[in-house]
Amino acid sequence: MASLSIPILSKLSESHRVILASGSPRRKELFDRLDLTYEVIPSNFAEDLDKSQFATAGDYVLENSVLKAQDVYMRLKGDSPKPLLIIGSDTVVVSSEGKILEKPASAEDAIATLKSLSSKTNTVFTGVCLVVDVPGESEPRIEKAIESTEVVFGTLDDALVEAYVATGEPMDKAGSYAYQSLACFFVKEIRGDFYNVVGFPCARFYQMLLGLHRQGAF
Repeated sequence: MASLSIPILSKLSESHRVILASGSPRRKELFDRLDLTYEVIPSNFAEDLDKSQFATAGDYVLENSVLKAQDVYMRLKGDSPKPLLIIGSDTVVVSSEGKILEKPASAEDAIATLKSLSSKTNTVFTGVCLVVDVPGESEPRIEKAIESTEVVFGTLDDALVEAYVATGEPMDKAGSYAYQSLACFFVKEIRGDFYNVVGFPCARFYQMLLGLHRQGAF
């Protein structure tokens, strides 16, 4: 697959050690579409925040993304040969009733989740956090953003749900589905960034990089 070769990405690759603080293969696949030198170092953050302490699901995923990025930054900051730019991200699905749906605990949980989403609209929230060393600044700069996308499901019959869960695909997916794969048969409509549903809002990320570049961060 071809990759985008953009001058600011070349400059970033030269000036910073870029780290994706996520082990998600979907995020890595998206990052590989950029002509950007980066490493994958997953965060060790436990992701055990109390959801009830956050006003919105967006606030919750944003805090997760910040803590993921900061975890990797703190592990690397003393030993890195170059200034760091750490990318943390977290995604959740929120039902029409406002319930945060993360990865299913079991096949039964995945089945129940998918049945609850049938014929309804759910919303995918992704938080993105960039922790970046900036020339002349003693502390890293933190840039944050939240992206949301509405996903409209068609009617899911029991046979379809059970066949999908039997593939194993839902088991590591927020909301128990992957639209970019077999769950494409479920979805009637998407309102917003398609790649946010995949797991990373590419356009928003690029705008964040542009903003840092214009501010002289790299």
